[in-house]
Amino acid sequence: MPFRAPINRPVPLAAAAAWLIFLSCNPGPDAPTPRGMVTGTTGAQAIEGGVEILRAGGSAADAAMSTALTQICMAVGSWVSYAGLMTMVYYDAESGEVHNLNAAYNTVAAETDPLTIPGIDLSAGLGAFEAEPNGRTVLVPGFMKGVEAANERFGKLPFQDLFAPAIACAEDGFEYQAGNAGQYAYREPVLSRLPETKAVFTKADGSPYEAGDMFTQPALAETLRMVAEQGADYMYTGPWAEKLVALVGDIGGRMTVEDLAAYEVVWSEPARGSYRGFDLYAHGSPAEGGVGLIEAMNLAELAGVSDYGHYGDSAEALFWLTQIARPGLTFAIGGKQAADGIAAMIGADLTHETRVRQETSAKLWGAIRDGSFPGVVVPAAAAPHSDAVVAIDQWGNIAAVVHSINTVSWGTTGIFVDGISIPDSGIFQQGMMAQIEPGSRLPDPTNPGLVLRDGKPFMGFSSIGSGLHQRTIGGLISVLDFGLTPREAVDKPALGSFSFSALAQGASGPAAQEVGVGDYPPEFIAEVEAMGQPIEENDATRGYWIAITIDPETGELHGASIRGLELGGRAVGY
Repeated sequence: MPFRAPINRPVPLAAAAAWLIFLSCNPGPDAPTPRGMVTGTTGAQAIEGGVEILRAGGSAADAAMSTALTQICMAVGSWVSYAGLMTMVYYDAESGEVHNLNAAYNTVAAETDPLTIPGIDLSAGLGAFEAEPNGRTVLVPGFMKGVEAANERFGKLPFQDLFAPAIACAEDGFEYQAGNAGQYAYREPVLSRLPETKAVFTKADGSPYEAGDMFTQPALAETLRMVAEQGADYMYTGPWAEKLVALVGDIGGRMTVEDLAAYEVVWSEPARGSYRGFDLYAHGSPAEGGVGLIEAMNLAELAGVSDYGHYGDSAEALFWLTQIARPGLTFAIGGKQAADGIAAMIGADLTHETRVRQETSAKLWGAIRDGSFPGVVVPAAAAPHSDAVVAIDQWGNIAAVVHSINTVSWGTTGIFVDGISIPDSGIFQQGMMAQIEPGSRLPDPTNPGLVLRDGKPFMGFSSIGSGLHQRTIGGLISVLDFGLTPREAVDKPALGSFSFSALAQGASGPAAQEVGVGDYPPEFIAEVEAMGQPIEENDATRGYWIAITIDPETGELHGASIRGLELGGRAVGY
């Protein structure tokens, strides 16, 4: 009999690895087609827990939420947090409709002058994410409210059942990885600032945990148990919320318990577009990521990029995709002033609603093609961590999810509240915060999404990393234009991203596109540079993409996650 884990306990990593080999995310001719599948960017233990939720009769939403809960436990709140953000695009098989859940950060109502929040200089790169702790950088979290809302609307299991794998992860522990230890070493001064936080990462004798140790989080286990029993309001009203507000206030924060109690999940229309006969759905307004993705795919179709061949093999395709990937980032980073200037230049109203239209993209493409769009070049003659989850259940429902702290390695507050890390996600978003009403939803760059073909679900996808926008574009083109499987698409070279310093310096000039070290041969890079686009090899701004495809006729599933990350992305069917 194949290995099966009880729903109330996560699978040990070694057992999960054996189970993955047995199942294979791409079944052979004699292997049964999986009834459902979960893929995620990290956490074999978390992903197997999500599969157990599917086996127990849970929906895709249930499996995705449970996986995300356990991913945070395994990250020890570093790159994802229960006090972070979460977004989801969901296909409901019964109605055939696509829904968009926005549980991103709210700003603090009393934060009326966000431009005075102490921040960082993005041009200094990742090293800039070191600063004195300041409570004004803490935003109102949405993750746990999002988990509850997804379960209430699309769940088939009780809310508390989703927490069983995460509680077991915190209570029974997991094997501490070298990556966990390395992140702690990077942030040790911050994580040692408060006794409660230091206790999370040190043993009884005061020494830090080392790779190979069993790492338990008893305070977190108790908090998760209380949320499972009492609902998400446990974190948004009462003693937990009061403790968070007090600790943030101790370092200058303006958050109140009213900010937390007033938080509500937003259900909105997904961003929608089309690409060569496929219907695309992505995370909707007020977020930026989904709009930027639809816009970029419009531009790729207008440019006929794939006519040159796959971007991993064609210098011309890589060159033009590099130019196409910039506009959405320009608006997201440059904000309203940059968007207004470009709108005047091309004679179009660049609202979220108009940016997804092909006629607007045609005007943008004209400016890109002739070199008048800021920051792009025409050919010469001769890049915060997150986690992503995609789940498909036995009924054909699909959940595409991103959750994140949207900062680097816990951030700089050094605050843990009863086992839950509190990030400093406002430390570099002051400009965006200044453009919205205090206390309202902060636009986010995430872009989980779905693809339908002839009205039937074809693919769910998600992405993380500072290069998530470019990686998603490359993944979609690989599957939709070239018929690659998710595994083949993920294994193709990353399209690349722009460094933090390039983004901070604005759109002027041909900023270097940063690609993964060794992803492209030197002669290929030289060919692109000869066309006028500088290339630098740097893994720091890499994006990561995951996906599951479903054959509309046979129901066969193919899924893939990234390779090489220590905590292990996986695609697991059952």
